[in-house]
Amino acid sequence: MATIYQPKRGKPRRSKQRNTSRQGTLATVTATIDTWDARGRGVSRSHQPVLFADGALPGETCRVAITKQKKQVCEGLVVSVEQASEHRIAPFCSLAEQCGGCALQHVAPEPALQWRQQALDSQFRRHHRLAALPWHPPIVSAHPGYRRKTRLAVDARDKNNIKLGFRAAGSSAIVDVPDCPVLVPSLNALLPELHKVVRQLKRPEALGHISLLASNNDVAVTFRITQTLSQQDREHLRRFAEAHQVVLRADYGDNGSELLWGEQDSLQCETANDCFISVTTEDFVQVNHDVNLAMVQQALDWLDLQPDDKVLDLFCGLGNFSLPMARKVSHVTAVEGVATMVQRADLSAQQQGITNISWRCEDLSNNDIVSALAIHNKTKVLLDPSREGAHTVCEQLAKRKVGAIVYVSCNPATLDRDIAPLLAAGYRINKVALMEMFPYTQHVEMMMLLTPQ
Repeated sequence: MATIYQPKRGKPRRSKQRNTSRQGTLATVTATIDTWDARGRGVSRSHQPVLFADGALPGETCRVAITKQKKQVCEGLVVSVEQASEHRIAPFCSLAEQCGGCALQHVAPEPALQWRQQALDSQFRRHHRLAALPWHPPIVSAHPGYRRKTRLAVDARDKNNIKLGFRAAGSSAIVDVPDCPVLVPSLNALLPELHKVVRQLKRPEALGHISLLASNNDVAVTFRITQTLSQQDREHLRRFAEAHQVVLRADYGDNGSELLWGEQDSLQCETANDCFISVTTEDFVQVNHDVNLAMVQQALDWLDLQPDDKVLDLFCGLGNFSLPMARKVSHVTAVEGVATMVQRADLSAQQQGITNISWRCEDLSNNDIVSALAIHNKTKVLLDPSREGAHTVCEQLAKRKVGAIVYVSCNPATLDRDIAPLLAAGYRINKVALMEMFPYTQHVEMMMLLTPQ
């Protein structure tokens, strides 16, 4: 049974948005790069103020265009490399300099992970006064063809030059992408066919974006429709779906969606312990199948789950961790803030005959709600929050002792912040590892096991 909370209606908060647009050059300097930061930017500490340079590698001497200047730091972009690192490689994608999707194609994968781990190791040890961190090998996957889910932007303002692809680096402009080597083969093979069908439409301007998902049992495509679609265009889309055997859905935004071709609710994505989650192209799904499986299995192993354990799974999403954990323990309480995800997760459990999960929809940023979760009755906890982190949850966990906490983080900065109350309360970092969910990008993820001393 899924329990759903109703959030109070009120004026929504406005979150401060950081301006990420590229700015004009303030100056051009020559700098020697010492290290990387966690995002994969070169750091020159010999330059004053300290310089962070996109496109630079440790050990290199580069010409850098300064784009942002503050009192203690400045940021810039590499204009030219005067002395290159042995780890610099040629990008495998012909659009690497234009497309904003993969910012780290210029560096070999292994040193890239090593440099980022060194940056995070230094950061965490300094912030928490730790002598050392118990690093385990990173979770990686075969690449480049790893990405099973993506969203393509459509620019049909000029019908003679329709663009279908991704945003340009540091810009809202759309780069036309006929081929994307980071997509799994089944999705990459669809790209030229999607270009054809979009250009055949009488009203291509009716398209907002196109979502693609390669699930374990089907490939699915969703067209976001922002204007009325003619019957002729609908037939074009259906013929495309039938010819390529993809599940096709039209998404009308607030007006709902429509299945144009394929089976209703047929998409399943595998997780550990022979479990699956039922998904749509618009759901949050980990884009890297291999890393996701290894990540879930490692979390279960680190928690050392036992048949009598009662586990609290917070920010559970569609049940990526909850479902496989339930096959190993006495009971799982799975909590998520999005009602539709909770309902779908509950349905996935029913489809697989899993009955020992209590699904709850709750606001995990609300201190009173978190304090009422009966944490003291749980033996182990798993956290998998969004980039905003789980500070409220960690403050409550610090007041109680559970046998083990695994924190799965897609944002090392909020993980760094959130573990402070746990360490102050006597927990210790037992294991930590990087996860390369998005190879060649500035995004890096971490998993950490904390246990009471």
